[in-house]
Amino acid sequence: MSQTENERQQDRNEKFAQELLDSYFLFRRPLPETGFFQENKTTLEVMDELMPMMAVPTETVVAYLLDHEYHCTTEQDGTVTWAIWRQA
Repeated sequence: MSQTENERQQDRNEKFAQELLDSYFLFRRPLPETGFFQENKTTLEVMDELMPMMAVPTETVVAYLLDHEYHCTTEQDGTVTWAIWRQA
């Protein structure tokens, strides 16, 4: 059974979304390390930063973060964010 053009486009989009997320998180970590500073973000903030390249679906961003062992944290104002540490 051959793939339809729609299926091929969906596969390309999924692969590019993973490549884009890998690039975005290249200098970011789920836990503190020497030379890294805390830069917590919501899922929407991550999506907004990726938007100039591609509209990455919410579910894709969340699955990526969970697969790479990122965890939620609560800010002082009660906002729930992802605990992200970025290289200085």
